[in-house]
Amino acid sequence: AGQIAAAAVSITRKAGESDQLFGSVTSADIAEALAALGYTVDKRKIQLDDPIKLVGEYSVPVKLHHDVTATVKVVVSREE
Repeated sequence: AGQIAAAAVSITRKAGESDQLFGSVTSADIAEALAALGYTVDKRKIQLDDPIKLVGEYSVPVKLHHDVTATVKVVVSREE
């Protein structure tokens, strides 16, 4: 849990003028980004209430086991 909590995931998406994303960032996107860093996490374990629709920095809880939850920092940035 400590290792995955130290990981920062960076996701780049196309966004409009008001930092509104075209589409959204889902738990599947976060799981894919974590896999690229070497962490295998089932997308159903990522507790994202609603898909992320704005550029910014988010703290997303990931339930690893029954009593173990880590928080992953997700940075959503604008695609240039």
